[in-house]
Amino acid sequence: MRTAMASLRVGMVLSGARGLAARARLLAVYLSFSAGASVVGLLTTLFMVRHVAPEQFGRLAITLGALMIANAVIGFGADTLVAINKAKLDAQGYAVFRRSYSHFALMIFVMGQLVAVPVWLSGIVDSLVLLVPLMALLKFFVSMASIEYVMDQRAVAYGLVQLLTAMAASVVTVALVLWVSPKAESRIVALMLADAALLVVRYGVKPTVVASWRFDREAFGRIARFGAPLMLSVGPAYLINEVDKVVVAQRLDLASAGIYGAACTIAGFMLTFITALLNTAVPKLMAALTEGREPPTRVAIRYVIRFCGLSIVFAALFLAAYTLAAGHLLPARYTAAIPIVYVLVAMMQWRSAYVVIGTVTDYYGMTTEKLIGCMLAAAIALGSNLLLIPRFGLLGAAFGTGLAYMALAAWLMLALARRPLVPHTV
Repeated sequence: MRTAMASLRVGMVLSGARGLAARARLLAVYLSFSAGASVVGLLTTLFMVRHVAPEQFGRLAITLGALMIANAVIGFGADTLVAINKAKLDAQGYAVFRRSYSHFALMIFVMGQLVAVPVWLSGIVDSLVLLVPLMALLKFFVSMASIEYVMDQRAVAYGLVQLLTAMAASVVTVALVLWVSPKAESRIVALMLADAALLVVRYGVKPTVVASWRFDREAFGRIARFGAPLMLSVGPAYLINEVDKVVVAQRLDLASAGIYGAACTIAGFMLTFITALLNTAVPKLMAALTEGREPPTRVAIRYVIRFCGLSIVFAALFLAAYTLAAGHLLPARYTAAIPIVYVLVAMMQWRSAYVVIGTVTDYYGMTTEKLIGCMLAAAIALGSNLLLIPRFGLLGAAFGTGLAYMALAAWLMLALARRPLVPHTV
């Protein structure tokens, strides 16, 4: 009996070790390709700061911020359903869902483009607003393809597509900036062309995901009911992520917004690791929640500890490397961005906690709770930026977003602990 028990324990240890090794390899694949894509993006940013005026960089940052809102609108804030249904439905059921969701996005895109034209004609916003709906539609399908790769654990395919897309966008950006126009439009068009090429590779010239469009009232209704609270959270989510840039532009100037945007781009390398780690964790996290062997709060806490621990280690390594290279990366007119990166990376650790807890609450359809949390976090982001930026400048902006994510993660964890949970699917 003792021998049998000992053998069982050894088998469990070996099985656990093999599982950890497999997850480590998966993370390494995601991280290596994501890091490659981020390095390409960083090099593109360094190229742009040398060839594009800070004002144009500010236009680009504000447009990409508006794209965040448009992304949520196109998918009605329900893109998490792709991962949930991929985990819970069979192949045929998922194919039906994917087509319905794609048709839903196309319908929203048409309405969004009809709104963008009169908004531009009013003269209130930049002409780049005309491209935002199409950019958002492309990003919707790119996001769907990425989630499918992740849930199928096709890390190499996902990584290759991500890296090649970043390289294509970089090459086109350099060509357009040097030979056409050193303006924000060049980067926007390059990003759109790269996304379009990715979708052709993934779905073909005649994608089945959008074939035979029809208005499916029942499916659209289910998607809308799930996504309605998330749609309402678009405004608060925009404030959380972009109010720092807007307040910097208003309270300081557009050049300061460009400097802050450059700092955010460099610090965005940290988001590469967070995304890679999330891609590694989501299939296992969804499986653990589906099995239901542990309370959701325990699952969430366990993954948050692991996730944040790895995130902090990577942040320390990244900042060490950045300290050695910062003086050589940025030209003189952007040197004010150097200390901002440290604060941005440090405060991103709260975002690491949020993405794990948010994945768990999405699994259970807790979209109303997320809406309340986003509203609370948005109020904190807006208030802290208005208070801190006039006093501390760009450093205050970097702190404001981190405080918002800290509040959002805490609220969702509290909601997860208090709510009766039923797995959600559409």
